[in-house]
Amino acid sequence: MIRFEHTAYLFLLLLIPIAIGLYFFVHYQTKKQLQQIGNINLIKRLMPERDEKKSRIKLVAFSLVLFFVVLALAQPQMGTKMEKVERKGIDVMIALDVSNSMLSQDVAPSRLEKSKLLIQTLLKKLDGDRVGLVIFAGNAYLQMPLTVDYSSLMLYLRSINTNSVPTQGTIITEALDKAENAFNQTDKKYKSIVVITDGEDHEEDAIDKAEELASDGTKIFTIGVGTPNGGTIPIYDQFGKIIDVKKDENGNPIVTKANANMLQALAKAGNGNYYVLDNTKQVADFLSKDIAKMETKTINDKVYTDYVEQFQYFLAFAFIVFLFDIFITYRKKWLDIKNEK
Repeated sequence: MIRFEHTAYLFLLLLIPIAIGLYFFVHYQTKKQLQQIGNINLIKRLMPERDEKKSRIKLVAFSLVLFFVVLALAQPQMGTKMEKVERKGIDVMIALDVSNSMLSQDVAPSRLEKSKLLIQTLLKKLDGDRVGLVIFAGNAYLQMPLTVDYSSLMLYLRSINTNSVPTQGTIITEALDKAENAFNQTDKKYKSIVVITDGEDHEEDAIDKAEELASDGTKIFTIGVGTPNGGTIPIYDQFGKIIDVKKDENGNPIVTKANANMLQALAKAGNGNYYVLDNTKQVADFLSKDIAKMETKTINDKVYTDYVEQFQYFLAFAFIVFLFDIFITYRKKWLDIKNEK
């Protein structure tokens, strides 16, 4: 298994399409200026030694060098040793709402980002429990099956955004179904589901589903994200800058509010507790204590315990391509020039 220690550096890969775009822009501007001077074909005959194909080869080489250097900076690591781990704990499925309303910034930096921070904080407090992840909006998807490899789950978590689920809505019932299916169906206890959502636009069947799960020994904890006054839903451009807010058919800004009553009822039906996500550390403490009170079982799992640095290979690839690029010139071969003449 490969993981990246510093995933933030991967955003530098965006420099590659930017560089390619600049190349073609400069190429277009140069061609436009040459056309103003005279006939483009005549000008090319006056510069017979320049090879446009080699210019593009150098562009590809530069892009590859940048690609490998960025991957090296992200510090790729390879799991080389997998061990069977035995510990005491329970199975915890986290159901995370990724609908557009979770973009609201009435909770800083946004409802979704604060929810992801809560999960990260909670994982640091758990010990021996298997944890899985379901994401949901208009549909629900199992993002990560139950595992004790928290580092892998953290890796998946970083990439989650509101585009991770193609349809909008807040289908909590389907999220509970996905979480239920991820559990060992023979266990009548040792199971809990943590639902993190603003609870908006939910469907009423969720309460019935929570009662059904509770009768099967599954505890459901709900985390309400958002303020009573609510907030607008920002619209971002391609550069991540807020350019507007979502509006209704009359052109008025849509205000999304947390549905505390529904989430309280859901937690009560699931024999669990409801918390408001205001203080991340405090809520993570409450949740970890709730989970610690539950009866545990022996959990066997296989995880990677040793990771070996792989960045040197990517630097080597970058150096090889760089050397290749050095020996490529813009000049055509003498034989090609002679044949053209």
